[in-house]
Amino acid sequence: MTPEDLGLQVSELITPFISMMAIIIIGLVIKDIAGDIANGLSFKYFGPFKEGDKCVLDGHKAIIVKIGMTVTVFGCDDPDKGYIWRYVPNDRIGYLKLGKIVSSSKNM
Repeated sequence: MTPEDLGLQVSELITPFISMMAIIIIGLVIKDIAGDIANGLSFKYFGPFKEGDKCVLDGHKAIIVKIGMTVTVFGCDDPDKGYIWRYVPNDRIGYLKLGKIVSSSKNM
């Protein structure tokens, strides 16, 4: 057996392994992106919130600025920092303390 034959055999063994690893990595990336998109579409079209709604986000008054495919943007009124935009990945929406303000009347 010549060294060239040995090199050919090693490359024949390594090539399928590299291909499998690339497919696994691409699959994991696509899975995460597809999950974010599914959560965004679900939040936008089937959820109780829409863009422009006033809400309470983690104890602070906020407005839903934009519901995107992978990220939702909230405009939050922070007493220390002023008005800030908070970018929340759609897969994290379910873990937030999020409430919709339906009336701003304090007499209720």
